[in-house]
Amino acid sequence: MVGSAGHDLGAAESVEAEAVGVPGERTFRIRLLAANASASLWLEKEQVQALATAIQQILVQHRQPGETRRPQAPSLQDFPRYPTHDFRVGRLALGFDEGADNLVIYATDMDAEDPGHPTLRVTFTRQQARLFSAQAEATVAAGRSLCPLCKAPLDEPTHLCPPANGHSEDAVVWLGPPDL
Repeated sequence: MVGSAGHDLGAAESVEAEAVGVPGERTFRIRLLAANASASLWLEKEQVQALATAIQQILVQHRQPGETRRPQAPSLQDFPRYPTHDFRVGRLALGFDEGADNLVIYATDMDAEDPGHPTLRVTFTRQQARLFSAQAEATVAAGRSLCPLCKAPLDEPTHLCPPANGHSEDAVVWLGPPDL
């Protein structure tokens, strides 16, 4: 997958994670803004979380002297109503360009004719990666609370928890609120 892509956005001006909708019915996307193009890459919540984790792992592996803890999640910036590229991701790859000290995302449109050839490529700095990772985690965590036993969303008014044999009220009270 490494190499060329159908559309190379070049260096990103911003890389952001966003959830659209109310908790329980949200859809997730990565918003990319470059000098001459923009892209909305629609993903599942778990994919956004996995990307944030992979970015953190790359940053740890390639840590620079003097790098401090991850920053607070930034607010979303202005983004075009109709991005240049707008698609659901079927395949996503993350890389690290040691020569340029940048991270690279390769995304393939779910409906692409050649799923082995990335639809879009974008590079971003380690600082943008740090900000994206913090923002992605905050975006994912802003949804419904999770059951501390089965990790399934706590739906109102009742939650049938398999590990508690359907009796989650006692288990949740005993364990306390979930750590998010």
